[in-house]
Amino acid sequence: MQLNISEFPSDTNIVENLKPKPFRTLHYLGSKLRMLDFIKKVANKEDPDQGAICDLFAGSGAVSQYLSNYRRIVAVDIQKYSEVICTALLKPCSDKKILLYGDYSRKSSIKAIFKEILKPITEYESQAMERGEHGDIEPLCDFLEHCSLYSASEYSATQGMSDLKSALSKTITNIKNFGRPAFLATTYFGGIYFSYKQTMCIDVILYETKRAPIEFQNTLMAALLSTASDIVNTVGKQFAQPIRPRNKNGEPKSRLISQLKKDREICVFKTFENWLRKYLRENSYSAKHEILCADYNEAINSVAEDVSIVYADPPYTRDHYSRFYHGLETICLNDFPKISKINIGGTMRLSRGLYRKNRHQSPFCIKSKAPEAFKNLFKKVARKGKILMLSYSPYNKSKNAHPRVMQIENLFSLAGRYFKYVESYSPGVFSHSKLNNTEKHLEANDNGELILVCRN
Repeated sequence: MQLNISEFPSDTNIVENLKPKPFRTLHYLGSKLRMLDFIKKVANKEDPDQGAICDLFAGSGAVSQYLSNYRRIVAVDIQKYSEVICTALLKPCSDKKILLYGDYSRKSSIKAIFKEILKPITEYESQAMERGEHGDIEPLCDFLEHCSLYSASEYSATQGMSDLKSALSKTITNIKNFGRPAFLATTYFGGIYFSYKQTMCIDVILYETKRAPIEFQNTLMAALLSTASDIVNTVGKQFAQPIRPRNKNGEPKSRLISQLKKDREICVFKTFENWLRKYLRENSYSAKHEILCADYNEAINSVAEDVSIVYADPPYTRDHYSRFYHGLETICLNDFPKISKINIGGTMRLSRGLYRKNRHQSPFCIKSKAPEAFKNLFKKVARKGKILMLSYSPYNKSKNAHPRVMQIENLFSLAGRYFKYVESYSPGVFSHSKLNNTEKHLEANDNGELILVCRN
């Protein structure tokens, strides 16, 4: 079967410009924000009757959010944070009273209590930062390497400078004496992905969110997830790896202070209030949208009769997306998970990124499992009699591009076993946003993103 690539002209419909504009909810790898109109054009060409669309790997909700202005949407993702985001987008809260929760959190009576409990570690962090700004950088490096409360609890604060170990121990004791489940963000991400002052504020918002009216809680959580994504202090705004304070030779990085100050001084409450306003302004085309937190197999098995198109954008590289968003998953689940461990030199140690134990790892990211996963996807959608729109980002084999677990030629051939018609559309030049690491950049080319359309 020959690979046929068609390219759409870039025309503009004035009426469509009146629709609410989509916005970025998270810093998300492979976001489709810049090709939403292209996706809609392909969908309208293949299904001019505009039946419902099942967005099978909804992620940050960009595709579901945009297409919900035109069709009924079933947004599906196995990650809880995606369900929260998509619910806020497709079934938005319209009560302006929700805007008061930014101020409620800022003035919460629990804030002073949390502040006092965390005082030993927040003061130590501030002092380490101040010393670093005055040229004494070693305490700050040591702090970034050994400041995890979770790790200190697991190993009884045996690492780091004596003053840091003392601050961690006192803080752990204070938290235990509080006697109630709290301090999730502080325990798992304090000092690692955010400053401790920021995680204290995140925990205050979590505390107030649990006590808010049920109809507000999902939107409050979505705004908090977007806030965390905005302020997280890592390369690429992901939760894949914390900042390394030293170069390979062990020397402190020259721009460490500026790298930390850029994000760790952002006000959590102000950012949260801004996100609440964004989510409140969102309008929904239909009240009948569905949001499912489910595996793709389960979703296809129960796909609704009125769904005409299944849009699928699964991951194509060995990078498990859950590794980049585990922090968001933990915040919205608020479940105090166990952290995974790795074997280093015969010793089991906590994963450096503090990943959730048993986090979801997609078969589409595993070379040995990806062919079967795609085969399953093709077979099930074909049996349901639906059109499949499959997003794919090729790469240039001749260059140092991040390889895909499945080549487009193989996908095209595999799809042909289950569908009579398989063709591919290209929007022209397009490339994904990337982590700021040149050896990991995806190559941009004239077919930087394709959509394979499969139908019978």
